[in-house]
Amino acid sequence: MQNSVWDSPDCRPDTPRSMACDQAFVPIYSVDARIDDHVTKAVKFADKYHLRLVVKNTGHDFFGRSSGKGSFSIWTHNLKGIHFTDSFVPAGCSATLAEPAVTIGAAEQWADVYRAANDHNLTVVGGAFPTVGAAGGWLQGGGHSPLSGLYGLGVDNVLQFRVVKPDGLIVTANKCQNQDLFWALRGGGGNTWGVVLDVTYKTHPRTPVIAISMSIDPGSIDKLTKLSELLFLSLPNITDQGLRGYGSWESPHSFSMLWVHPNSSSIQSTNDTLHAIYDWVNANNGTQLQLKASAHSTYYDMFTNYTPEPEARTSFWIGARLVSRDAFATNSQKLAEYITGKGRTFWASFNLIGRGAISKMDPESTGLNPQWRKDALMSWEFSGSWALNMSSEEIEVLKANTTQVVQDFGKIAGLDDAAYMNEADPLEPQWKKAFWGSHYERLEEIKRQIDPKGLFTCNRCVGSDLE
Repeated sequence: MQNSVWDSPDCRPDTPRSMACDQAFVPIYSVDARIDDHVTKAVKFADKYHLRLVVKNTGHDFFGRSSGKGSFSIWTHNLKGIHFTDSFVPAGCSATLAEPAVTIGAAEQWADVYRAANDHNLTVVGGAFPTVGAAGGWLQGGGHSPLSGLYGLGVDNVLQFRVVKPDGLIVTANKCQNQDLFWALRGGGGNTWGVVLDVTYKTHPRTPVIAISMSIDPGSIDKLTKLSELLFLSLPNITDQGLRGYGSWESPHSFSMLWVHPNSSSIQSTNDTLHAIYDWVNANNGTQLQLKASAHSTYYDMFTNYTPEPEARTSFWIGARLVSRDAFATNSQKLAEYITGKGRTFWASFNLIGRGAISKMDPESTGLNPQWRKDALMSWEFSGSWALNMSSEEIEVLKANTTQVVQDFGKIAGLDDAAYMNEADPLEPQWKKAFWGSHYERLEEIKRQIDPKGLFTCNRCVGSDLE
């Protein structure tokens, strides 16, 4: 489970035997689905006996959608399969639409998909963490990637789904049949529309990548604020040159960043794009810079060299907002002061994955919040974690503070409080607007048609408040 708060948070493996434990959010019963028929029968069983149904693959979920108190779970962890083709035609479509593709079973994780694609001299747009599932909530929530600036989001690369609907029937959804379901599955959120059995993605040629890992410690909060402001002012130009990546403020006065530059001609070319940052470091005596730069012939090679090893997670609370390109040009000082301000109690990080190919897509082409297409350059996250000995009252204060930090930040981030739902606040007060914007009404209507009984429901998911 990505976040132990949605598991049994008071009963970790190191919990003393003398301490009482309960089931908490762990499902009462689970079906280990290994073939399609297991899934269809499980869905029909849950419907017949009015059970609370949840779907779990890897458990990479900040919202608790893959667990639930007193629930009945379908575990898709063993529905495997990775199959490549040079000429995939979506079912019911014209053969003129044939293109290279890969069909991925619900159980597959990105590390294995990337490895298989690399063996075929191909690249697939996927997640930044190796154990994230390739066909579940990552994709259905939008699916950002270090390659999104070049090839778009996960939802922009999907050609077809096979899914078990709430009535237990297996259907194929693509641009030629079950189009409403296809639209909703691409950005409408996980655990809402049915159980995905497999998904087919476009494939791309092998993609060389330059990677630059940097850690900068200016030595004081005031200098870190100045560095952050300079960084924000530079980001529009940097991203226009093709760089994307992930950054964080990991200590009171330091900043770390992994820059990913697909199809760059050389390390020198990438470094030239980052010259404003290097110039600032050189001009500020005492600033410590740790740097690692490397060239990789494939995305997979970069991924295996820079991706951290999976580790056990603690209980934490998170919230997020999309930040517009314009905000960096007009509000860079306010953004920097908000992130690095004295007395801040939150951990801040960002995914620099917007614009580029994402903004070239039709905002109405998928169920994703259209703010992604307009001007979103970054998804910004705030989080806080707690120790086992923290009281329930202290935990609730931490959650409330995180929510407030996110709401306040949205006022200067632009984009009408839009958020990436996969990394958002589980208590997001503006969830319909934040996650789906103007698309929520259509998504809710599709939900009524596909799942009139509300068999698939989860926290702040489409239709979760329907009677």
